[in-house]
Amino acid sequence: MLKMLEVLLLILGLAGLWLGAELVIKGSLRLSRYYKLSRAFVGLVILSIGTNLPELFIHVTGGAHRLLGVLNSNLIIGETIGTSIGQISLAVGLAGLFGALSITKKQLNRDGLMMLLATVLLLVVSLNGEITRVEGVFLGIIFFAYMFYLFKKERFQEKIDKPVNKKVLWTLTSLIVGLFILILSSELTVSNALILSKNFGVEQSLVGILIVGVGTSLPEIVTSISAVKKKVGSLAVGNLIGSNILDLLLTPSIGAFIAPLIVSGVLLFDMVFLFLISGVVLFFFKSGRKIERKESIAILIIYFSYFGIKIITSS
Repeated sequence: MLKMLEVLLLILGLAGLWLGAELVIKGSLRLSRYYKLSRAFVGLVILSIGTNLPELFIHVTGGAHRLLGVLNSNLIIGETIGTSIGQISLAVGLAGLFGALSITKKQLNRDGLMMLLATVLLLVVSLNGEITRVEGVFLGIIFFAYMFYLFKKERFQEKIDKPVNKKVLWTLTSLIVGLFILILSSELTVSNALILSKNFGVEQSLVGILIVGVGTSLPEIVTSISAVKKKVGSLAVGNLIGSNILDLLLTPSIGAFIAPLIVSGVLLFDMVFLFLISGVVLFFFKSGRKIERKESIAILIIYFSYFGIKIITSS
């Protein structure tokens, strides 16, 4: 009876992910059209912040627990790296099976390189085994400087200087509700999948990788697939790149500022892999400005190879 309830809650969570993604994508498109914002900007800023609220809350909660003496650094920073890998490999690979993901040369050179820089910066500050408060502040300054640059280039202040009518208010409401549904549904899906996996005796190493790599990336995965199916692949790309930049700079910045993060040497392998898979994805974009089915399959093969290595080395 209990297992049946967990299955039903898991199905409810998956349905919520679909509904939340639909509301978010439609709301984002309406806002971008009304205020004449670029889809890349909406994905990089609005969607990336919205779909990464769970990760932000995890770092705040984790930091508070560390202040009380709880040792959770590897779990927290591992979640950040696992989520980033899931977003740039699994999410890109799955979304590309449903349609083309596109990016402009300017976005590739600006945002793609910023994502690689964020990966390198996190790796560098982790080499000594700890992300200090000062290093956390440094990562935060880099993130907000990048955000300031994006807002300035988009001429955001000029574009939003338009009256907020009832239609815009309704659009904003549906967007916020959609993000809220995404966050709740991802938590519902992940927590019940974890309970079911334990009940069926699935190895904890596999559960850890699956929850970190897929579970916390569910909002981005579902949102990206929905965007691609609606022929707005640039929105999906902006969301995924923006999510990784935020995850690698802002979330550890907040976590380390509350309480320093101790980083295990084992996680350095995952950071290097994140840098390499990010480079592969950007190379595919550079080759043809698009990622389609062929490139998606190659990315998924690389991701599941990494998945296999993690299982073998953890067993």
